[in-house]
Amino acid sequence: MAPPRMPRPYELNPDVKATLRVESFQGSFSSKTFIEKLSSGIIATRIKENSNTFDPKPFIRTFESSLEELEKLASKMQKHTIELERETQKEEIAFKKEVKELGSGFENVQSTLESLDSRISEVGSTAIRIGEKLETADKQRTRAVLSKKLMEYFMQFNEGRCPTLDSLMTQQGLEGQIEAARILRQLAILAKEVDLPDTQVAREGIEKFREQFETDMLSSFDKAYRHADPKVMAHCAKALLEFNGGHSCVQIYVNQHDFFMLHSKVNESTPMEGPNQEDLTNPIAAIPPIDAGLIKLYDDIRTTVDQEAEIISMVFPNPAAVFQVFIQRVFGQSIQQFIETLLERAQAKSTLAYLRTLCSIHEHTILLVNDLKKCEDTLKIGINTNIKGSNVSVTTQPLSQTLDRSLDDLFVPFLEGDRYMEKELQSLCEIYDSMLAKFTAYQLQRRGGNKFRAIITRTFNQIIDSSNSRQTLPPVVQENFATVKNPEKYQNMQVSDDDGALSVDLVVKLLKIHAESVLRSLGLLPMSGRPKNTAILFQLLTDYIGMRYIDAALDSALEDLSALDPKFPPDLRPMKRVKLVNGIIHLIQMHFQTTILPLTVPSPQVYRDTVIQKNKLMANVEAKANATIQKEIDVILAWLETCLARQRRTDFKPKDDEIDLTGLATKPCIDCCEFLRRMHDTIKKCFDGKNIEMFCTEVGITFHGMLLEHFKKFSISPVGGVLLTKDIAKYQESVKGWNIPSLNERFEMLRQLGNVFLVKPEILPSVLSEGYLAKVDFKSLYPYLQMRVDFKTSKIDKLFEKLSIGPSGSNTNSSSGANTAVQASRMAQLEDLTGAKFLSYSLR
Repeated sequence: MAPPRMPRPYELNPDVKATLRVESFQGSFSSKTFIEKLSSGIIATRIKENSNTFDPKPFIRTFESSLEELEKLASKMQKHTIELERETQKEEIAFKKEVKELGSGFENVQSTLESLDSRISEVGSTAIRIGEKLETADKQRTRAVLSKKLMEYFMQFNEGRCPTLDSLMTQQGLEGQIEAARILRQLAILAKEVDLPDTQVAREGIEKFREQFETDMLSSFDKAYRHADPKVMAHCAKALLEFNGGHSCVQIYVNQHDFFMLHSKVNESTPMEGPNQEDLTNPIAAIPPIDAGLIKLYDDIRTTVDQEAEIISMVFPNPAAVFQVFIQRVFGQSIQQFIETLLERAQAKSTLAYLRTLCSIHEHTILLVNDLKKCEDTLKIGINTNIKGSNVSVTTQPLSQTLDRSLDDLFVPFLEGDRYMEKELQSLCEIYDSMLAKFTAYQLQRRGGNKFRAIITRTFNQIIDSSNSRQTLPPVVQENFATVKNPEKYQNMQVSDDDGALSVDLVVKLLKIHAESVLRSLGLLPMSGRPKNTAILFQLLTDYIGMRYIDAALDSALEDLSALDPKFPPDLRPMKRVKLVNGIIHLIQMHFQTTILPLTVPSPQVYRDTVIQKNKLMANVEAKANATIQKEIDVILAWLETCLARQRRTDFKPKDDEIDLTGLATKPCIDCCEFLRRMHDTIKKCFDGKNIEMFCTEVGITFHGMLLEHFKKFSISPVGGVLLTKDIAKYQESVKGWNIPSLNERFEMLRQLGNVFLVKPEILPSVLSEGYLAKVDFKSLYPYLQMRVDFKTSKIDKLFEKLSIGPSGSNTNSSSGANTAVQASRMAQLEDLTGAKFLSYSLR
């Protein structure tokens, strides 16, 4: 053991001793604060002594003494901790023992409870069996008592009369009559079961008594109904319900109701028409309001049903069943007769009037049904209603189901199968035929209309060959597309060129009519058939607008362009027709995206087929439009070639008396430039963006090549060279206005080529080695140099032979291989400047 520390001669300050306690280390302990407390007394003493020198000895003594105290305190706390741990272990062992004892006791209690629950279940099962036996015994006793009573009544009837039943009806009031009704119903069953010879009198007596009872009850009910006595009506209705289910009572109530009496002769009266009913037949006009007579009828039904719901609830013990009969009579008689009259009258006007009337009736009937469903709370209808105090059980449906079924049954004759869709397609065919009548007549009358008939036949065959279309195409559409109906009518119709033109306004009307048809089908047909029906309607639209309208218009434009005489300026109006086609296609695309596509998405197969059909239409129209544009380019180039062919042989080799340098250009040049200006103005109005550039580029490239070939045909004098450069400048000016860099380069090369006819022979080598001409093979330029009238007199050919750049292409220099490569490169550059590039177009 270490020797004990010797006592120090310096004692700690009492404040420091107070700091060296366990309480100082509890809570939030800070070592910095602890050191400051130990040093505070020493620092205070030094301040009082005014000592300016630092003496570490007091601090060392204090800290050493404090350390000894802290070691003692730590040793003390260590012993205390060991003691606490020992006590905790003892307590933990005791706690575990106690928990184990409590667990054993809990298990015993649980076992006891389970045994008790089992005994209670056995007692319950015994009680249930006893109850069932008691209930069976009670039923048997009740049945025995009832059978005894019925036999007494039966024997009395077999003796000729039943005074007991007479007394029950006459002396016990209303309750006696209801009890008599129950007994009579049971006696009727007993009479059927007991079929003995000596019971004939009883059976006849019971039947006669029953007939008299029913007659009296119905008479009382009818009298109370006429006097508006709901209490007597309710008593008679309950008695008849117990007697035979109350059907006869319900029929009297319904048949004699004032509502049916007032509307029983609806077919003999003329329904009232609302304002602008004639607009029903006008596909462009807004749909007029429904017939005022139907509005009045539905208002009467709402009022009547609302009143009858309360009356039926008070009178009949089974209001649900009675109200269902009343509702079915309202729909099956009053409403059905009225709408049949309306639809017959509308059908006499047109198919469109029929469809609009049917749709309006359907919408108003749905509103009526929704209003009538509010009566369900008044009637308090349940699915199974047991009449209190009665042995009769009445099973009814919720009112909402009855109304929905009545609504469906009402429109089955008009919507079942393909009836509605055939009417819808027939209406569209009739309307489209009428609106396109002038256009169709124009197409049939032009050159006999053979092309137009061929279009219809070809498209119809494509429809029939399509497996999907063959399954969905109704007969009315097949009949309409197989041939043009009444061709004589179209042949005799007076038409003009304007009737054969396309009209965006007309297409907008056709699309609005189609959208109305699609919207109408959504309201009338079930949701499951929406994709298929929408696809059928869209097919008819694309066939009419795509085949009978756009296709025919573009084909006629191609025919007109093909028949043009190249000796006359071409007609630029087909380009306007292409512009209209572009606008029409955009309208169809918008209609497809907003109206058709969302309705076909639920069926992936229909969606795919519809998108393919739309894309096929777009591709076909675009191909026809491109063909029309290309044909227009061909006739434009043919006309330019005609204009150039009018160039006289002496235009660039004038005589002295024909020299006129004051003119701007030759006549063919002026004609070409004037036509190019008109062409560009038209194209800017018809096309936009890249299409303008592509069209003008193709015309410009080909025209540039035509000019290169054109200049090879004329001898050119020095004065003629001046005239030629004026022509070239005019051509260049016309093309420059198109702002197409590639064409500007070509015509700049053409201008520089014109300079070879102006300069002196000795300057030609330097001219040919500058600008665009330096990129062109000398062989390609030689034919133009030959057209100079001084080609031989000025010995230009000799000049080029000396420079080894003559037409023979021989080069005596040692670098002949390099020169050949350069010439090949220049030849390729010339072909790039003179070759025609044919571009494709797209409807944008």
